[in-house]
Amino acid sequence: MKYAVLLLALMFAGCGGCSSTDGGYETFTIAGETMQVAKEDFPSMMNWYDAKAACQNLGNGWRLPSKEELGAMYEQMHKRGKGKFDKHGWYWSSSEYKDDLFQGYWAVSFFFFNGQASSYSEYLLSGGKDGSKHVRAVRTLP
Repeated sequence: MKYAVLLLALMFAGCGGCSSTDGGYETFTIAGETMQVAKEDFPSMMNWYDAKAACQNLGNGWRLPSKEELGAMYEQMHKRGKGKFDKHGWYWSSSEYKDDLFQGYWAVSFFFFNGQASSYSEYLLSGGKDGSKHVRAVRTLP
Protein backbone atom coordinates (compact mmCIF):
# COMPACT_ATOMS: atom_id res chain seq x y z
CA MET A 1 0.00 0.00 0.00
CA LYS A 2 2.93 2.30 0.74
CA TYR A 3 4.07 2.08 -2.88
CA ALA A 4 0.56 2.80 -4.17
CA VAL A 5 0.49 6.00 -2.09
CA LEU A 6 3.89 7.04 -3.42
CA LEU A 7 2.76 6.35 -6.99
CA LEU A 8 -0.38 8.47 -6.50
CA ALA A 9 1.73 11.28 -5.03
CA LEU A 10 4.12 11.16 -7.98
CA MET A 11 1.18 11.39 -10.38
CA PHE A 12 0.20 14.67 -8.72
CA ALA A 13 3.79 15.97 -8.26
CA GLY A 14 4.59 19.21 -9.99
CA CYS A 15 0.88 19.86 -9.74
CA GLY A 16 -0.04 18.12 -12.92
CA GLY A 17 -3.14 17.32 -10.87
CA CYS A 18 -3.75 20.86 -9.61
CA SER A 19 -5.51 23.77 -11.33
CA SER A 20 -7.15 27.25 -11.62
CA THR A 21 -6.81 30.34 -13.73
CA ASP A 22 -3.45 31.58 -12.43
CA GLY A 23 -0.89 28.81 -12.14
CA GLY A 24 -3.53 26.10 -12.35
CA TYR A 25 -5.04 26.26 -8.84
CA GLU A 26 -8.38 26.95 -7.20
CA THR A 27 -8.13 29.15 -4.11
CA PHE A 28 -10.21 29.96 -1.04
CA THR A 29 -9.61 32.03 2.08
CA ILE A 30 -9.89 31.11 5.73
CA ALA A 31 -8.87 33.16 8.76
CA GLY A 32 -7.25 35.74 6.49
CA GLU A 33 -5.06 33.19 4.69
CA THR A 34 -5.32 32.23 1.03
CA MET A 35 -5.22 28.51 0.34
CA GLN A 36 -4.51 26.64 -2.88
CA VAL A 37 -6.55 23.53 -3.60
CA ALA A 38 -5.61 20.66 -5.90
CA LYS A 39 -7.82 20.65 -8.99
CA GLU A 40 -9.07 17.13 -8.39
CA ASP A 41 -9.29 14.43 -5.76
CA PHE A 42 -6.63 11.74 -5.73
CA PRO A 43 -7.73 9.06 -8.23
CA SER A 44 -8.82 6.60 -5.54
CA MET A 45 -10.23 6.85 -2.05
CA MET A 46 -7.87 5.89 0.77
CA ASN A 47 -7.61 5.54 4.52
CA TRP A 48 -6.55 8.50 6.70
CA TYR A 49 -2.93 7.39 7.10
CA ASP A 50 -2.40 6.98 3.36
CA ALA A 51 -4.26 10.26 2.70
CA LYS A 52 -1.92 12.22 4.98
CA ALA A 53 1.14 10.60 3.42
CA ALA A 54 -0.07 11.12 -0.17
CA CYS A 55 -0.70 14.83 0.40
CA GLN A 56 2.67 15.35 2.11
CA ASN A 57 4.44 13.41 -0.66
CA LEU A 58 3.34 16.08 -3.13
CA GLY A 59 5.94 18.33 -1.46
CA ASN A 60 6.00 22.15 -1.52
CA GLY A 61 3.68 22.49 1.51
CA TRP A 62 0.83 20.28 0.24
CA ARG A 63 -1.11 18.62 3.06
CA LEU A 64 -4.45 17.22 4.14
CA PRO A 65 -6.85 20.09 5.02
CA SER A 66 -8.25 20.66 8.51
CA LYS A 67 -11.98 20.24 9.16
CA GLU A 68 -12.33 24.05 9.19
CA GLU A 69 -10.58 24.29 5.81
CA LEU A 70 -12.88 21.63 4.35
CA GLY A 71 -15.85 23.64 5.65
CA ALA A 72 -14.52 26.74 3.89
CA MET A 73 -13.94 24.74 0.69
CA TYR A 74 -17.53 23.50 0.87
CA GLU A 75 -18.94 27.03 1.35
CA GLN A 76 -16.65 28.99 -0.99
CA MET A 77 -16.11 26.43 -3.73
CA HIS A 78 -18.46 23.44 -3.78
CA LYS A 79 -21.67 25.41 -3.18
CA ARG A 80 -20.64 27.67 -6.10
CA GLY A 81 -20.00 24.76 -8.47
CA LYS A 82 -16.20 24.96 -8.24
CA GLY A 83 -13.62 22.35 -7.38
CA LYS A 84 -15.18 19.22 -8.88
CA PHE A 85 -15.85 17.67 -5.46
CA ASP A 86 -17.84 14.44 -5.22
CA LYS A 87 -21.23 15.86 -4.23
CA HIS A 88 -22.09 12.73 -2.24
CA GLY A 89 -18.58 12.13 -0.93
CA TRP A 90 -16.89 12.10 2.44
CA TYR A 91 -13.48 13.82 2.53
CA TRP A 92 -10.71 13.26 5.04
CA SER A 93 -9.49 16.12 7.20
CA SER A 94 -6.25 16.25 9.16
CA SER A 95 -8.25 16.99 12.32
CA GLU A 96 -8.34 14.15 14.80
CA TYR A 97 -11.33 13.43 16.98
CA LYS A 98 -10.51 13.67 20.68
CA ASP A 99 -11.93 10.71 22.59
CA ASP A 100 -10.56 9.32 25.86
CA LEU A 101 -11.48 5.74 25.00
CA PHE A 102 -10.25 5.64 21.38
CA GLN A 103 -7.59 8.36 21.45
CA GLY A 104 -5.87 8.53 18.08
CA TYR A 105 -8.29 6.18 16.32
CA TRP A 106 -10.79 8.67 14.88
CA ALA A 107 -10.25 11.48 12.38
CA VAL A 108 -12.87 14.00 11.32
CA SER A 109 -14.28 13.66 7.81
CA PHE A 110 -16.52 16.11 5.98
CA PHE A 111 -19.63 15.27 3.93
CA PHE A 112 -19.91 17.38 0.76
CA PHE A 113 -23.61 16.53 0.32
CA ASN A 114 -24.77 18.68 3.23
CA GLY A 115 -21.60 20.36 4.53
CA GLN A 116 -21.39 18.56 7.86
CA ALA A 117 -18.45 17.11 9.72
CA SER A 118 -18.73 13.47 10.70
CA SER A 119 -20.54 12.49 13.88
CA TYR A 120 -19.56 9.83 16.38
CA SER A 121 -21.95 7.32 14.76
CA GLU A 122 -20.35 7.97 11.35
CA TYR A 123 -16.92 7.25 12.86
CA LEU A 124 -18.19 3.89 14.10
CA LEU A 125 -19.66 2.99 10.69
CA SER A 126 -16.59 4.10 8.75
CA GLY A 127 -14.03 2.08 10.69
CA GLY A 128 -12.20 5.12 12.02
CA LYS A 129 -8.99 6.12 10.26
CA ASP A 130 -8.94 2.79 8.40
CA GLY A 131 -12.08 3.63 6.37
CA SER A 132 -11.81 4.85 2.76
CA LYS A 133 -12.73 8.44 1.87
CA HIS A 134 -11.95 11.01 -0.81
CA VAL A 135 -8.77 13.06 -0.53
CA ARG A 136 -8.05 16.62 -1.69
CA ALA A 137 -4.71 18.32 -0.97
CA VAL A 138 -4.30 21.97 0.05
CA ARG A 139 -1.46 24.35 0.84
CA THR A 140 -1.18 27.82 2.30
CA LEU A 141 0.01 30.59 0.00
CA PRO A 142 2.80 32.82 1.34
